[in-house]
Amino acid sequence: MKPSTPWRILWNAFFWTYERATWQYDVMVIAILAFVWLTPPDWLGDPMATGRGPIGWLIDTFLH
Repeated sequence: MKPSTPWRILWNAFFWTYERATWQYDVMVIAILAFVWLTPPDWLGDPMATGRGPIGWLIDTFLH
């Protein structure tokens, strides 16, 4: 029995089976970088970080 498409996508993403220079690989790298750069320090409980992070800066800059 062939696994369904959503399960295959999750399997490939979890086990990082995509080849380099494919669009799927690029999307996964962008997602990881976005998490690293855009996650507010408070969410991770980082005792050394101050402020609200890049998201807080964006909100302050463009919405106020």
